[in-house]
Amino acid sequence: MKIKIAIFALAAAAVLGSGCKKTTTTTVTPSLGGLGITEPAMFVEVGHVQELAVDVDDMYVSDNSDPGTLGVYWTVNNGQRDTTTLDVGKSNPSFPVKADAEGKYTVTANVFALNKKYYNASISATFEAIYPETALTGFEGQMEEIQVGGDKQLLYTAPIGTHTWLCENLFTPGKGIPYQHCQVVSDLFGHYYSWEEAQTACPDGWRLPTAAEFDQDLGTVAGDLMADASFQKAKMWPYWPQVTITNQYKFNAIPVGYMDSATTNETYGYKEYACWWTSDTVMDQGIELGVYRYIFAEEPAIKKGKGSKETLLLSVRCVKE
Repeated sequence: MKIKIAIFALAAAAVLGSGCKKTTTTTVTPSLGGLGITEPAMFVEVGHVQELAVDVDDMYVSDNSDPGTLGVYWTVNNGQRDTTTLDVGKSNPSFPVKADAEGKYTVTANVFALNKKYYNASISATFEAIYPETALTGFEGQMEEIQVGGDKQLLYTAPIGTHTWLCENLFTPGKGIPYQHCQVVSDLFGHYYSWEEAQTACPDGWRLPTAAEFDQDLGTVAGDLMADASFQKAKMWPYWPQVTITNQYKFNAIPVGYMDSATTNETYGYKEYACWWTSDTVMDQGIELGVYRYIFAEEPAIKKGKGSKETLLLSVRCVKE
């Protein structure tokens, strides 16, 4: 009899317990989004200060609520916080970043609600600080002091075929566009020029080569022109078994790609293409195009190309007159 009473009591307790079960609710924390940041120069010289700004103009809240006052802080390479302001509602606060040492930098802006009821928003930008004098290695040959524009530059030259060639990409102050618009690498990579600009870019006593001169002097083997060069200790030409780099003529070709001002003015083909204008033109479907020569990293032969004289921007090599 005692056993029956005990079982009944447990059953009653189970029924009672199920009748008192509480309903739980899940609260979703709203998040902040749409944060922006200034795009820094890709490369800067060690010691340079860049002013980066957070852009809150397009910020939004996931549930369309009002997060109240927003604050922002910055970190550099995940280092110590630097609080810029505790009210970004009516401004896009800026933050100076000094490249104290050589290497890569990651700058992160973090925006948060002071009431702590929202997830933070963050966005990062990266750049690299270099010593221009030592960043690019692997060039060969003799150097010659040449007057380029208003500057005297110490440049690689070499006798190749029947001409003396400029054996690095030309940088003429005030003409052309530097790689990714970073002036700090102008002396290293040269500038990119339209065919029209290239006609007058060479120093006094030098000129743009013809296509025939390029072919006769430099031949058809890409590896004979390619430098075993490194930028920031990383090889510029990727390894391909069908391409043998000899730099036989000490031409010092490096793959800095090309630009196209008809699109976004960005650089394309870095570590893939080396391209140079000639002085020649060719008609194609009623349009006069500029003639160029180029190397593609995967191909053993020097290639021939033609493109817009106005919008295609390539490197320039010169020959002595």
